[in-house]
Amino acid sequence: MERKVYHQFWNDVAHIRTKAREVGNQRAYVSKEEKMKLSVKTFVQLFILGTCWTIVYALPFIQYILYDPLLEQLGCSNTQLGLLMTIFGLGNIFGAPVGGWLADRFDYKKIFVASIVLNGVLSIIFASHITYVTAVGIWLLMAVDVLVMNYPCHIKIVRMLASDADQGKIFGMNESFVGITSTIVNAILLAIFAKLGSSAWGFQVVVYVIGAIALVLAIPTYFVMKDIAKNEAKVAAEVKEEKKEKMTGKDFLEIIKNPATWLIGFGIFSVYTCAVSMSYFTPYFTAVMGGTVAVSGFISLVRTYGLRLVGAPIGGWLSDRLHSVSKVLIVVYIIGIVSLLALVGFVNYLTAGVFIFITLVVGTIVYMGKGSYYALVSELEVPRERSASTIGVAAALGFSPDIFLFPLVGFLIDNYGNNGYKYLFILQMVVFALGILGSLYCLRYKKKLHEKKNSVVA
Repeated sequence: MERKVYHQFWNDVAHIRTKAREVGNQRAYVSKEEKMKLSVKTFVQLFILGTCWTIVYALPFIQYILYDPLLEQLGCSNTQLGLLMTIFGLGNIFGAPVGGWLADRFDYKKIFVASIVLNGVLSIIFASHITYVTAVGIWLLMAVDVLVMNYPCHIKIVRMLASDADQGKIFGMNESFVGITSTIVNAILLAIFAKLGSSAWGFQVVVYVIGAIALVLAIPTYFVMKDIAKNEAKVAAEVKEEKKEKMTGKDFLEIIKNPATWLIGFGIFSVYTCAVSMSYFTPYFTAVMGGTVAVSGFISLVRTYGLRLVGAPIGGWLSDRLHSVSKVLIVVYIIGIVSLLALVGFVNYLTAGVFIFITLVVGTIVYMGKGSYYALVSELEVPRERSASTIGVAAALGFSPDIFLFPLVGFLIDNYGNNGYKYLFILQMVVFALGILGSLYCLRYKKKLHEKKNSVVA
């Protein structure tokens, strides 16, 4: 009798261990069938989602492609035009956390579709009455539409397209499709503007087209959301989850207290700061290197769109290959420090060719980081039902450079001339160094989570 009990006990232990390994393998690896989820259908979904991302940001960032026409139509100063971006950027600080909570509390799929429709309506209203006062109101409403309603939902939707083991890959692909659709949409808008003689009427038509695309886009987006709902139900069934309660204030407070939230935010901050700093490579090339505006503009185009298509999928692929986003970000930060150190330390010996090479290297690593940092949500084991709220809070820190970095760099350049660029690059190297420390802490935090989980299983 005692021997039977003894054997039964160890059989039970072996069974528990086997189940624990199966659960761990489900999170760490993807079966052949799961890998096939990244099908043509997934690519179509990513293309539609990428177009949604492009179109909702098209009007708030229209100055990136039609700066002078916008300035002329609004009849404002450069400072007033910059204020519009400050108004919009505040949405990251105050709106994204609220948007994340809404996405987790209510049906994020309906909110996402509604944001596309609202974006179209706001664009048409602005096109019908283009004044600076109208612009202030529209940019404020766009901050709510894009950063509260759209952005957190978009990140949550992309996460639902793949298993935890494919998060790096899916976010890298998402970034690439945003690059593809941005190139297509901006080329169409610029072609329309040029075809209409680069006139006031041409600018107005461009804004109308943005609104029309958004309204039409809402239709296929609705059907993508229906597929997402089916996939969400399937994932819940596979992991045998019980029906979750809706997000409460207490849950949101727990997200704010969770170290993972701020580690994700700092990961975004470290990469996004460089993305903003990188925009100053264009005036640096002309002011310091003596390059032409035409060549500088071409480099900017390649850096903004071309490298996005290369760097993002590489970053996502490496994250899944190494089973760690943090390790990829450490590589990104180290390469960034070395590249910027070359700009600062050997500026008198740099040729235009070497500078262009460094620019392309920095652009590639930035998009490697952007293509993978959202996958930190999975790496740090944030529950799917809290992913939007977590990203919303993390975005408040992650995208805060939109608020302070532009005026800071302007101050440095205005007061220190070309040396201002050197101070900017030094500042960025400091941020990268802090990013390395943050990523090392992420690895340590991840290890603690695994140890805690293993101790529970044991």
